Amino acid sequence: MTVPTLCVSNAVDTLRDFAVRADDVDELLSECYAQQDQALFWGPLDKMLITYEPIGDLDWQRKFLEIDGVVNLSPAGRTGSLFADMLADPELMAAVAAHAGPGRRLRLIPHTTTADLWRFTEALRTRYDVVTELPESPPQQPLRDLLDTKTGLRDLATDLGMADGPCRIPPGTHCAGKQDVPAAVRDMLATGTPCIVKADRGEASLGLLIFRPGDDDIAERLAGSTFYDEDPVVVEEFLHGDITFPSVEYMVPADAPPHLCYTTDMLFEGATHLRGNVTARELRRAWWYRPLTEGGLRLAEEMQRRGYRGRFGIDAIARDGVVYLHDLNARRTGSSHVHEFGEHLIGPGYLDTHAVGNYDFYGLPTGLYLPEVLRLLGPLVASPRHADRGVVPTELTDLQTGRLSCMFYAPSLAELHDLIDRARTALDLGR
Repeated sequence: MTVPTLCVSNAVDTLRDFAVRADDVDELLSECYAQQDQALFWGPLDKMLITYEPIGDLDWQRKFLEIDGVVNLSPAGRTGSLFADMLADPELMAAVAAHAGPGRRLRLIPHTTTADLWRFTEALRTRYDVVTELPESPPQQPLRDLLDTKTGLRDLATDLGMADGPCRIPPGTHCAGKQDVPAAVRDMLATGTPCIVKADRGEASLGLLIFRPGDDDIAERLAGSTFYDEDPVVVEEFLHGDITFPSVEYMVPADAPPHLCYTTDMLFEGATHLRGNVTARELRRAWWYRPLTEGGLRLAEEMQRRGYRGRFGIDAIARDGVVYLHDLNARRTGSSHVHEFGEHLIGPGYLDTHAVGNYDFYGLPTGLYLPEVLRLLGPLVASPRHADRGVVPTELTDLQTGRLSCMFYAPSLAELHDLIDRARTALDLGR
């Protein structure tokens, strides 16, 4: 008997505790509410999907992509923990229990494993006699939370001897708190090395501070940032110049060796604004591919040895023959759905024939609705069920704020980038 799948798209949980330090916290979290839509492609297409709010234009996406089997529910309240909100909604809990069917089992795929997930699964067991399978949740919550920090990655890599070699962490140091940062920055700048300051639990590039030789406003800029308190801080070399931004995602099973899920090229606007990801067979020929995937596998094997289970992603910077590991996300990432979109809608071997990616467009008129987007994109919009290249508007929950995310697919990486440019032009956004 097939075990029904429940996806809980709690992306905001990952960001909220850190984002509350920002002056524009509501705007930052609004973007995460749109990212909830990525879970349409997680796991099987037939599933129950819990999101903070109903997914925008879901009926159109169901029909266009022929994914009628997804059921989308949202809790009545919003406290900052989607699992806690589910627990507080008896009707939703009853619907989840009913989804388990006669086998009284569920396969649960979250965006992030949080402490409230364990309360949720225990409530399903004791109140509803439903057993929950958790193939992507580390049973040791403190381990997951530690690995999801900047210092956690640096300590893990250092323990494996990855402070040097073809795949390594950037030169840098830990600071116990923000009071130690100015001295660490001055020490690095004194060697002529620019540096970047990162809060230990930082997410989504929030609060990053970049200093270059000659800067003398270190203390002032640090004091003026709302993102630094008494948490640890990492000061690393700021890598710039002729660089690329590859990333990888791994799956660490409970009872099998870890394996690579996919590799992407991250598409940045400026140094810190991630706009999209692409995956393609051409990436396997990039000079950074082997050191990154081999280094990532070393991390995956050690994480498994320590008790980690589930997915994790590594963001890297490749420069001058060296791959630098600068972030580890102990959860699903913002590109997990790109790979699964390809697997579900093109086929398990999609990389043999296609490049697939996503891109977020900003600056559209506020108050925009899907029919106008479809009119602007015109014949570029096509379903991979019936075409070999095309654009698929997705993450439509946030569309009326002027942000549109689209999936792209094409026979080659060059053609995919051409599609992104053509969509940008059609949306009248310039270069």
